Order: sequence, then structure tokens, then C-alpha cells
Amino acid sequence: MEKALENLTKDANEKLERYAEMRQQIAAMRSTAQSADGNVSVTVAPGGAITDITLSERALRQSAAQLSASLMSTISAASADVSRRMAATVAPLAPAGMDVEALVNSRLPAPPPEAQEGRR
Repeated sequence: MEKALENLTKDANEKLERYAEMRQQIAAMRSTAQSADGNVSVTVAPGGAITDITLSERALRQSAAQLSASLMSTISAASADVSRRMAATVAPLAPAGMDVEALVNSRLPAPPPEAQEGRR
């Protein structure tokens, strides 16, 4: 009985350590996407927080509608990428039989080809 309790305690402590490591990885996670024309770059943290936007001089000469569309698609690409990366980080700690990555991917738009080229 005492050995079983020791094993349970050891397993619980190991899981807590893995969860703490995972939380640190996710907190530091960022995804950057670049527009197809290279004029817009956006960095997003988990949860969708935008941490950086970089606009080229050429971006500022676009119409408001063009710049808005470029910003929205680039933000979407970066957000989807960070969500996928976060799911991949969480997946090993998910309950058996739960496909976290498939669940997340089923709710995200397919990444546009131009956004995939600009990701870091």
C-alpha cells in the first residue's frame, strides 16, 4: 500500500512538472506571418494577442481597403499558426484518445499558401 502511494505521488509530481514546462513553453510562444507582398508582418501570441505589427513604406501607400485586407489575412495566418503550435505542445498531455491537434485544426481555416511562405 505504501509503495503504491509513493508511485502515485511520484507520478503526480512528474505530471505537475510537465504541466509547468508546457505552460512556460506556451507563454513564450509566438508566431509571425508575413503578407504575400511582404509589406505586412504580424506576430501573435497564444490566445490571439497581437504582439507586433510591422508595415513597410509601400504598405502605407496602399488604399485603406488593401491595407485592411492584408492586415486581416496576415493576423489570421499568424493566429492559426500559433494555435496549431499550441495544440501540438498540449497534445502529449491530453487524455488518451483525445486528438487535440485534429480538434484545433478542424476549427481553423486552411493556411493560405502566401502566408505559409512568410511564417517564421
